[in-house]
Amino acid sequence: MIQCPECRALIPDDSVFCDQCGKELKWCPQCGRPKRGTECPVCGSALVSRIGGEGSPEISPRASLGRDDNGGNGRDDKNVVIPSDPSVIPSAAKESASALVGNGWRLVIQEGAFGRRGGMWPELATCPYVSGSHGVISKAAGGWTITDSGSTNGTYVNDKRIAPGVPTAMAIGDRVRIANLEFTVE
Repeated sequence: MIQCPECRALIPDDSVFCDQCGKELKWCPQCGRPKRGTECPVCGSALVSRIGGEGSPEISPRASLGRDDNGGNGRDDKNVVIPSDPSVIPSAAKESASALVGNGWRLVIQEGAFGRRGGMWPELATCPYVSGSHGVISKAAGGWTITDSGSTNGTYVNDKRIAPGVPTAMAIGDRVRIANLEFTVE
């Protein structure tokens, strides 16, 4: 177990993101421990990301959720979604989305409301361009949807602003923008 340098939670050694606060961990290549900032305060080395960072193994963000019975790669067959209505999810079967990743955060996708005044992602409370009650995430027959709740600065999926009150499908690889915060669905 290691300690998150941001929130001090104990998390698995192979984590890429903190399971508790969602922040991406930056590692010291010399000390082999996660640190805050851009340089290690102990040895002065530049901190690196475990996501495809040079000299470090590429680890899926799902690995931070713990090991499973399929060789520890964070995947299982229960996460494969076969859409029943192609108009809801416009592509063939895809692995179910698990998080919005960007801005140094990993926001776990789950059902509920989100916004600056509360909801499932307390990180958004620090973002002045996010509306108080910005939107809602829901589980649909073919996967996850995001709905804008009439926010001031909008919600976008793949650079298209979604109409308030209209659930819009999210698939792995999609770009989601909540006001001025840009994320990738993973």
